[in-house]
Amino acid sequence: MQKIDSLPSEKSGFWFYAGLTLCPVKIIHHSVLFGTYDPTDPPEFANDQIRDCYYVRYLPPGNHNSWQDGGVALSMNEAIFLANRKLGPAMQWNT
Repeated sequence: MQKIDSLPSEKSGFWFYAGLTLCPVKIIHHSVLFGTYDPTDPPEFANDQIRDCYYVRYLPPGNHNSWQDGGVALSMNEAIFLANRKLGPAMQWNT
């Protein structure tokens, strides 16, 4: 996911850890939906697919050098919903 983290975000903002601590969150548009690479999964899940998708990335509180995976969605609206489900409904979006 290192390559994903270096791409510009389509939407960014903050989520509130324990309702108090501001932590960054971003949604990144990408043209590759990464597969699981698990040979037991069906090919449509195991292999990478060329298609528009949106990766949710976030930082937990404290000093962290790498963004955490918040999931992937096939539309911006789904990505926002996914971020809210993962990080809580009180999000503050900048863009």
